[in-house]
Amino acid sequence: MTTNFDRLMERALEEVGISPQVIREHQIDSMKPLPHSQITIIKLHGDYADLEQRNTVDELEQYPPAQQKLLERVLDEYGLIVCGWSADWDKALVTAVEGTRSRRYPMFWGQFGRMSDPARRLVAQHSAGVIDGVSADELFTDLEKRVTALDRMTDAPVTRDTAVAQLKRSLADPVRRIEIHDLVDQNVTRIVTNAGRDRYPLTGDVFGQNINNYRADCDTLLHLVANGVFHDDGTYDGLWHRAVERLNRLRNADAGHHTEVLERLRQYPALLVTMTAGIAAVLSRREELLAKILLQPLWTPPFSNRDRQTPTVYLNPVRVLYGDSINQVCQSAEGCQYLYPQSHWLREELRDPFLLVEPDDEAYAAAFNRFEFLTSLMAMDSENEFHRNPWSGEFLLESWWGYNQTGNATEVAAEINNSWPLLQAGAFGADVERAESALKALVEFRTRNPRW
Repeated sequence: MTTNFDRLMERALEEVGISPQVIREHQIDSMKPLPHSQITIIKLHGDYADLEQRNTVDELEQYPPAQQKLLERVLDEYGLIVCGWSADWDKALVTAVEGTRSRRYPMFWGQFGRMSDPARRLVAQHSAGVIDGVSADELFTDLEKRVTALDRMTDAPVTRDTAVAQLKRSLADPVRRIEIHDLVDQNVTRIVTNAGRDRYPLTGDVFGQNINNYRADCDTLLHLVANGVFHDDGTYDGLWHRAVERLNRLRNADAGHHTEVLERLRQYPALLVTMTAGIAAVLSRREELLAKILLQPLWTPPFSNRDRQTPTVYLNPVRVLYGDSINQVCQSAEGCQYLYPQSHWLREELRDPFLLVEPDDEAYAAAFNRFEFLTSLMAMDSENEFHRNPWSGEFLLESWWGYNQTGNATEVAAEINNSWPLLQAGAFGADVERAESALKALVEFRTRNPRW
């Protein structure tokens, strides 16, 4: 991918007998699939012979939809070596790289002189390996020089899949307990460090940008939590709890001037991690963990009467993904709005971290719906009527709620007794009658709000 207008890359490749596929904006629809092309050059800003070059500040603010989609795919599916790019002027390109999740391959950044502020932010966000003090000739000439340049790095970045593999190896070894804590804490720290207003503005029409950036920043942590909770035997329950506790503090700081929908979104990372841990607990049949992650840690909203709330209240997706903004990013292919957009959005956003844990889509959906059901059941147990709201989602639909004595409602009703894991862990005050009353309240809520 290049922002240059010249054809030096094409000529250099042709001189060594390689005919590259060259893609400009108007050629995207007819391009050969990337895996089938020996080499593809994507000219992001056009060619000097084109009439549609991108060069001014306004032209570099945003890419056309087809080009943006192609760029997102490349950044999602391929590793990235940056060379000779300052990141100062290409705002649309910076935004695209910011929204990229860390996947199988790390990012390397070749830098000859002083690194710009936007470049430093991208390096910090992706834990990129900085190859400092080398020219493009040194970086790309041959393998020997590339290895020499890579050896100059102080810390090689850990990719998401490498982190998950490291976690799995360590879980069964009590000697490596500190390694696991460090691995999870480092990823939480990365999210917290990136969470300033320069990356997450609290005013303006940036809901879609912010929610996608949060998901990208949380990607490695969500994979660690999904796999960690599923394979853990309870030894590290405190670690998952601590991760949510730290992420909750993102909303403790004074927001200053803000719009409410963006200020509430600051708890989105905590919501993502809580739901990931909860779904993993359901899949691993360790539902007693739900009592800890959904009833602790307590949090006091800013500007409140010091009323401390449980996660069943303050992490309710309707409160975090507040207002109608979610409908801007969560729409069906036909452009229609979902009945429960928060629920549908979160189910899709959290599918990827569970692909190794539960590859079957139907089984994952069942676990997601059961988690929503059990969470809503605990939410209905609140003494405060204002807090007594379910995490209204697609679990309320008849296909998952159940009919003819099948489905979540019937199954959970049959499970409620003194040996039920949630009661054993302290949910509902370990009182069967309270659990039954909460179920009755949830049933009544659904009857009153069949399409809420």
